[in-house]
Amino acid sequence: MVAVLGKLSSFQGRSQFTTWAYKFGILHAAVEVRRNLWHNREVPLESMPEPAAVGTSPEQLAEAADFSKAVSAAIDQVLTKHQRRVVLALLVDDVPVDVLADRLGTTRNALYKTLHDARGRLRAHLTVAGYLVPTPAEEVIP
Repeated sequence: MVAVLGKLSSFQGRSQFTTWAYKFGILHAAVEVRRNLWHNREVPLESMPEPAAVGTSPEQLAEAADFSKAVSAAIDQVLTKHQRRVVLALLVDDVPVDVLADRLGTTRNALYKTLHDARGRLRAHLTVAGYLVPTPAEEVIP
């Protein structure tokens, strides 16, 4: 109830107040439950697990293993330490962005920007290395 009253100024009247308050309460409760699940859980920010092998033929397994090694090497070589921590936590360890923001003392938007920049660096590196095909937009930009 206190959270609903705190966000009362964001009610724009596009729906009934009770509908808005109910939806807000559900979303707020879901965020709090997720935070509580991760409250005492260790968040490893420096580790990277071995990827699972996917494929049916030896060629597919070899290609997947080669690509996995290339991505691991790119993460180590191309990304900054902060970008590496964010990528591994959010994409590999599935740490919720709210929890990671609290642990690192930053905001969700800053983490999204870091993740966006890291993905761009990884894509550029893997494209130059021949693992990804450049998109038409990438070919135009020098």
